[in-house]
Amino acid sequence: MAQAELWSTLVTAIDPGNHKAMPAAVLQSTIELLETELIKAKAALQEIQPHVAATAIQRDELAIGAMTAYRQRLIARAPDFYGSRRLSAKEIGLAPVVHEVASDSEESDVEQPPCTVTVMPPKRASLVDVLSNGLILDHMAPYLSVSSLLALSSTSRFIRSMVLDTPYVFRHLDLTQCHGAQVAPLGAAASMPMDEDMVTEDEFYAAPLRGVFDNLARRSILQSVRTLILDGLSVPADVVGDIVLSDRFNVNILSIRDCQHLNERKLMQVLQYAVRPTRPPGTPRVKGIYHFTPMENQPRAPVRPRYRDWWGSRCQSPSATPPPVKESAPEPAQSQVQNAWYRPSGQLLKNNVDEEWARTIEKCEGTIAFDAVLCRAPRHNLFSSTNQPEGQSLRPAIATVALGPQGCDGCNTCPEGPAIWGQSALDNFPLLTPVPLHSSSIKAAKRPVLYSDENPVFIARCTDCITDRRCHRCSKWFCSDCLPQPVRIRANLSPHQTAAQASGSASGSASPVPEQELERGIGKDCWECGPTCMSCKIEVERKCQNCRGEYCIEHNEGCSDHMCDWCNTSARHRLRGFN
Repeated sequence: MAQAELWSTLVTAIDPGNHKAMPAAVLQSTIELLETELIKAKAALQEIQPHVAATAIQRDELAIGAMTAYRQRLIARAPDFYGSRRLSAKEIGLAPVVHEVASDSEESDVEQPPCTVTVMPPKRASLVDVLSNGLILDHMAPYLSVSSLLALSSTSRFIRSMVLDTPYVFRHLDLTQCHGAQVAPLGAAASMPMDEDMVTEDEFYAAPLRGVFDNLARRSILQSVRTLILDGLSVPADVVGDIVLSDRFNVNILSIRDCQHLNERKLMQVLQYAVRPTRPPGTPRVKGIYHFTPMENQPRAPVRPRYRDWWGSRCQSPSATPPPVKESAPEPAQSQVQNAWYRPSGQLLKNNVDEEWARTIEKCEGTIAFDAVLCRAPRHNLFSSTNQPEGQSLRPAIATVALGPQGCDGCNTCPEGPAIWGQSALDNFPLLTPVPLHSSSIKAAKRPVLYSDENPVFIARCTDCITDRRCHRCSKWFCSDCLPQPVRIRANLSPHQTAAQASGSASGSASPVPEQELERGIGKDCWECGPTCMSCKIEVERKCQNCRGEYCIEHNEGCSDHMCDWCNTSARHRLRGFN
């Protein structure tokens, strides 16, 4: 019913005094229309006067009360409209309804049907569910060999498509344990049939590795490799040239440490050709090469162990007290987990590195990074304003000695300034071992262990710049500013001697000397200690009161604080003769 018709009907039909003239439908429509019009009037009044006073609130209450009284009067006059019986005020919503709550005793009387709860065990994840997660597969793949991944892909079609079609599953490829990449023994190689055309030596030793590469290329795996590790395998320079120069490979990091049949002269020519100024844009794709760091840090063999054991057993007596040995202070936890290049580790690379490697690294700077860097000491910089202490500049050389983050013992820094991670250029830092597993970027390969409170400091020198400047016992070293002219102390020691004849005072007492009065310099007086500083000499070297010779209390078993091992043993023999 339209609102206009409803209002006209209301004018003629609404008569509270005569309820017979009021149809039932008109009564219900009247109630709804009045409520609607009341809501509209309140909304319009609220828009006109948003802040209504207390009188407006009283008017609202009066209007609501009038509507309630009018509804009750209409219900009383037309009860047939609402049913055969008259509804109560609770049923029509004019009074709140209160429900009675049964007591515990009444609830216990009613028997509840038994309720059974079935607990479904959680579904165990299968291998397919685990490998379907790309993040898990990406982190697990570098720990599996190529044969393991191929064997896994052969179990089902779903796993095969998941392993071979997922990008970068073969991003990290380690062929060091691949039997197909290893050269057959000499007897087996001699029995293999040879082609009519004789192969060269490089082709013969490169054949196993090229066969592996061909197999991976047929499976569409070779193009996905970003980190390739060939440590210890037979890798001629021609194979490295193919990896660096050809479009067949997309390798970013290449590791060729301790490889066999590798011609280094030819390798340097390949690298210099790869970084030539006229090279095509976007080449070479190889951005980092591991070559200088040894595969394993094998511990040094003890010096003269048989002699020391025999001499100690001859000289030791029950009443003899062992010489005092300095207890080294424990290194902080941060330095223990830091890479060896960022600790005072000493000699890290071998001394017999070809000098041409320094020129090759210098030409490759900014294009190909290595696990070694050039020495940045002032003697190698022709344009340095620092005074050249020894008057002769040096050619570019590879830094082989790690000096630690403390700097020079005199100035706690270095003349050229230390390389600080996050502040210095990335070319000043070497590639760190081990090769990163989950990344093939050069920054990730060079990144040391980071801490929130400090930035790692890198200081390294070549052997020529640190000669007669570094103590091999406590790792102290002196820069060219603090020690311009290092005095080379020559001790004429025969191979069987462990002590040097004293040239100064004959007193055998070792009185403490203040640290400020110690002479800066390095000298070699003990074969096993090597070059040591003055503080280490005072700590471990003594002068025999009998023969006036100097000896080391750490490497002369059977000695005492006053006599060397020889005189101490001879004195005991003489005392036994008197007894």
